[in-house]
Amino acid sequence: MVASASALTLDQIGVTKLHPLIGAQIEGVDLARPLGDDTIAQIKDAWHAHTMLVFRDQKLSEEDQRRFAAHFGPIAERVKPPPGKDVKSPDWGDMMMITDRVDADGEPLGALGHGEMWFHTDKCYRERPHRVSFLYGIEIPSVGGHTKFASLYAAYDKLADELKRRFAGAMVMQGHEYGVGRRIRLDVDLASIHHCRQPMVVAVPGSGRNSLYVSRQNTMWIEGMDRAESEALLTALFDLTEDPAHIYEHIWRPGDLVMWDNLACLHARTDWPKSETRMLRRCTVEGERLH
Repeated sequence: MVASASALTLDQIGVTKLHPLIGAQIEGVDLARPLGDDTIAQIKDAWHAHTMLVFRDQKLSEEDQRRFAAHFGPIAERVKPPPGKDVKSPDWGDMMMITDRVDADGEPLGALGHGEMWFHTDKCYRERPHRVSFLYGIEIPSVGGHTKFASLYAAYDKLADELKRRFAGAMVMQGHEYGVGRRIRLDVDLASIHHCRQPMVVAVPGSGRNSLYVSRQNTMWIEGMDRAESEALLTALFDLTEDPAHIYEHIWRPGDLVMWDNLACLHARTDWPKSETRMLRRCTVEGERLH
């Protein structure tokens, strides 16, 4: 018996661009339910094409979030601070509560507290950077607390051809200081922080495009270059990655699930009133070593 044409038709998700260079909203998907292979394939195609995806009006448990994230790779455990660093967090498992809420004793109920954070990319200082981040909105302030996403594809594309040739094969030192949401100190003892050499230009799997893999918060210097020359060059590159033309600013609503490719974009956080609280839940998946 020959199947009817309607029986062969696959459900198509809705994909609406949010910005000319980065970001799309996905419609017609309930992430609280297991998804079929075809739906996951469509989501992956949209992710490769748009770098950052938004799913609105989701009602997700931790297990729902894990199940969806696992389609993109192994769920990563949170990276603990180096020995001797006292960073308070109620849990160092695979889920991270990002909040400024505290308990009755004033102890934090999550991590990353209150206020602005400069542009960065998650876990660039690991040998296997975490490839995808999944952030779910639970409690959102009435104003502010937005997340900005900047396309590293667009930054690379705007480089002069001479710089593209110069940076092919170049390496940078990526580092992370706990409690520092701005430019990392260049005189910090590397032994006291998480750090890793990474390619300056990354060929991103799945999209086939090159990204300029630097960020103002984490990139310390260009390896093998005089430090003053490196800092001057990086400052210009940071300005390029943060060009407003490359940026989509996400205004959160409770129930938003946002996912993004850490090899292809940076993200930053805007401030919000001190009288209001904010709570989101994040998990990430492991990536591969970069070459």
